[in-house]
Amino acid sequence: MTHLDQVLVEFTCKNRPQPSLPTEWALCGEREERLEVLKASTFALVISPGDGQLLASAGCGMRLFEALEVGAIPVILGDHSRLPYHDMISWNEAALLVPKPRITELHFLLRSISDNDLLAMRRQGRFLWETYFSTAESVFGTILASIRTRIQIPAAPIREEPAQEIPHKAGKTAGTDPNMADNGDLDLGPVETEPPYASPRYLRNFTCTAADTYRAWNRPPGPFHLFPHTPLDPVLPSEAKFLGSGTGFRPIGGGTGGSGKEFQAALGGNVPREQFTVVMLTYEREEVLMNSLERLNGLPYLNKVVVVWNSPKPPSEDLLWPDIGLPIVVVRTEKNSLNNRFLPWDVVETEAILSIDDDAHLRHDEIMFGFRVWREARDRIVGFPGRYHAWDASHQSWLYNSNYSCELSMVLTGAAFFHKYYAYLYSYVMPQAIRDMVDEYINCEDIAMNFLVSHITRKPPIKVTSRWTFRCPGCPQALSHDDSHFHERHKCINFFVKVYGYMPLLYTQFRVDSVLFKTRLPHDKTKCFKFI
Repeated sequence: MTHLDQVLVEFTCKNRPQPSLPTEWALCGEREERLEVLKASTFALVISPGDGQLLASAGCGMRLFEALEVGAIPVILGDHSRLPYHDMISWNEAALLVPKPRITELHFLLRSISDNDLLAMRRQGRFLWETYFSTAESVFGTILASIRTRIQIPAAPIREEPAQEIPHKAGKTAGTDPNMADNGDLDLGPVETEPPYASPRYLRNFTCTAADTYRAWNRPPGPFHLFPHTPLDPVLPSEAKFLGSGTGFRPIGGGTGGSGKEFQAALGGNVPREQFTVVMLTYEREEVLMNSLERLNGLPYLNKVVVVWNSPKPPSEDLLWPDIGLPIVVVRTEKNSLNNRFLPWDVVETEAILSIDDDAHLRHDEIMFGFRVWREARDRIVGFPGRYHAWDASHQSWLYNSNYSCELSMVLTGAAFFHKYYAYLYSYVMPQAIRDMVDEYINCEDIAMNFLVSHITRKPPIKVTSRWTFRCPGCPQALSHDDSHFHERHKCINFFVKVYGYMPLLYTQFRVDSVLFKTRLPHDKTKCFKFI
């Protein structure tokens, strides 16, 4: 051992030890005392019962759960032990299982683990504890999910948010700006001339099919997978209703490229007819909203536009809405909240959601290219404005940064695609404290969504095209122009880190651009990104 290694082994208890099996070490001290020691520890030794016929015991379980709770890595000494749900949880991502004869090598095994792996294991262990073992409700839900998975019974579908529509009058047919509708060679397949086509949601049953076996290697790493047939989904066991075909999969193979049928079949999802829904949040900016809706006229693959009316006052009675040839659904909200942007509205009938601000300017070819990229990365946030977080060493806190950079860790949801799955998680599963802070500051909902997706997938978002800022000539002054806006976002990031227990955001220097996309990059940014 080196002088940096500190090992604590207690052979005597200050108070009466808790009863244990004759073949097991006693559990000393009060729970609070043990947790304080574990908080300062990197590893926690858990010695399995000496009786080889015992696969588990209450004492081992207590030591395991206490270590996971505070982020210490359990070191299970004894390979005959069976950890909870061992056939469904990948415990090697959160704990070390070492045979007892190798105890003399234990120190060298622990010293061989890199700091990055230690951090990943501690995070995963904390996640397992919070999800499966922290409360009686989570334990009971885990048992039910395990039984349901074993006998292959799908869970009940989670509820959707009922949309209270606001009646509105359509005006004249919106014109088409040739610059906005220039799609070039970015067509994604045949454009439907029939009415909007909703995404089918029952293309894959609850069982694992033979077709999944050779593609399972490409599931996203992380605490759990976004698939309705994945055993023991720890967060949302009732997602089978809204997770459609191929979510997260990238089938092996493909066609000859272009926009042909074979290429479409290689993308996953309900292709080639897949469409997306625009969800646009607005507040007392009727003229700006009407202009933004007109710009969507003629946009291919658009299923409908859902306008989330966040204002307590209804639209003006004489307001004429543009006729873009597709449904525009205006949804009434109970209160002014930025969280309404991510409610899983029942009128959203597609898996793909394009969340966009009412003052954002995007060309049709940019939107179509973003949609193409999202279809090949369905578990990610795919969008246009990139931001990143940074560590302030002088103040020992995280900062939100919107400066131009080669790195990014967030894509703002003022112009981004994401799966409807995350709308359910954001609204019903994500800790309420985060949504409360969004309401308190009237800010940070986009940061909260990036935290959520990065926490689930352990992947960064994907930025497409060279868009850095979104300017709206003639629009009222935006909230982001105020210095307090950035101070609040600094506070949000640090608060979210406390809620999650770690920083889930991940950096990336990757950006996706089409070789057919005509873009002009400043000379100082041409080496920032990899291009596809």
